[in-house]
Amino acid sequence: MTPLAIVLAVLAAVGLAFGAMYQHRGVADEDDHPAGFRLGTFLRLLRNRTWLLGLLCLGLGTVANVVALSLAPVMVVQPIGAVSLLISILLAASYRGLRITRRISLAVAVCALSVAAFVAVSARIASTRLHVGEESHPVAWIAFALSAVFLVVVLAWRRPPQLLLVLGAGLLFACVATTTHLVSNQLFQAGPGAVSLLNLVALVVAAAIGTWFVQAAYSAGPPEMVIAGLTVVDPIFAVVLGSVVLGEAAGAPPPVVLLMSASGVVACAAVVVLSRYHPDVNERERARRASRAVFAATGSRV
Repeated sequence: MTPLAIVLAVLAAVGLAFGAMYQHRGVADEDDHPAGFRLGTFLRLLRNRTWLLGLLCLGLGTVANVVALSLAPVMVVQPIGAVSLLISILLAASYRGLRITRRISLAVAVCALSVAAFVAVSARIASTRLHVGEESHPVAWIAFALSAVFLVVVLAWRRPPQLLLVLGAGLLFACVATTTHLVSNQLFQAGPGAVSLLNLVALVVAAAIGTWFVQAAYSAGPPEMVIAGLTVVDPIFAVVLGSVVLGEAAGAPPPVVLLMSASGVVACAAVVVLSRYHPDVNERERARRASRAVFAATGSRV
């Protein structure tokens, strides 16, 4: 079933790219609060047709990804989401006139190739088995811990940078993907009685907070950065959870582990480069500095 899972994961990546584009448009239309993304902004988005269209695309992509996770190990499915980064950059060039510089092209290419290495290696070594009862709870506790940490950070930080929001969303959605894989295996292989309530609660909590982080990240910068973070941080951490916590890479030789680690580090570095040199990010940074300078000059005269 792995080939079918890969096809579904690609379709999910397409849904993610289009969903991010439409939802970013919706957030840009509604986000006018000086303190950043707030509850009122989110409530207005529920009436924004563009944002709802993005939600539909994301919903269809999520369904495809959930089915894929029920058919293949999380180590194989999640890294394929990197396809959405390529689609997102092309959409940005077509619809927003994004100027694709050499650095952006290089960062996207390095990111895609590094994550592709993840897929190629993990597809050969990954295996999956049923986890029930307390054996399946470590992922839930990790999801709860990450949810608490990032929620506190965001509540304490008035306008957190987009990179931090993307990092939190990526880690949380990695927990969501791994938990979805766990729950779907429990449901289909052992029946509804084997599904862990703790895992279900952790899935809902991580998905809710992760979704909030994604919407806040749309208001803090370009959608390509959100896609880049989700398609790198999410799969890499999902692979870590799958291999270390679920034992999907049990018995993998050290050179394979080293190759996966190296490709993960390179992919993360590519996202950092993209966040540093993306034209929209630079434009926002210049506007922020100009605003601070005006405020400082006004305050000094007062």
